[in-house]
Amino acid sequence: MQVSSQAYRDTKRSSQVVEMSRPAPGCYAIYNRVLSPTGEKLAITYNGKGNTLTVTPFRNNSDSQIWQISNYDSNTQAVVPNNDGSLQVGWGNAGAVVLPAHAYVWTIRSGYDGFTIQDGGKTQNWHLNNATDNALVAIAPDQGSERYRWVLEELD
Repeated sequence: MQVSSQAYRDTKRSSQVVEMSRPAPGCYAIYNRVLSPTGEKLAITYNGKGNTLTVTPFRNNSDSQIWQISNYDSNTQAVVPNNDGSLQVGWGNAGAVVLPAHAYVWTIRSGYDGFTIQDGGKTQNWHLNNATDNALVAIAPDQGSERYRWVLEELD
């Protein structure tokens, strides 16, 4: 019996959803699945301690766009700005914010449509309300759109 290409992709997609994996500890650029109106990758950008994360056009080797991901336990991981290991991404009033390290952890998983970055209870996701330069990285229940999905590009 011959299987159609579409049926194969659907089967592959289903298995990927079930077999979601988390990224290996390391250095990453994290950008949204949705491109800016001018076609640029929008990377999560560190704007200083106490500030909500934003996205800006991805620039290779921009230290403010490099993140260290480390394992906290078997389910969750910490996200730390590369240029200050004493901080972690936590939850703020306007979205994801950089705070002094205090066991702020996230559930990061890959799927067929990109990575999700969720709270430990897996009820809230990092996302963009608008895929534009300087948009805030917001936190809300997953709506299933690409604005709730991320690409993690491992850096050397």
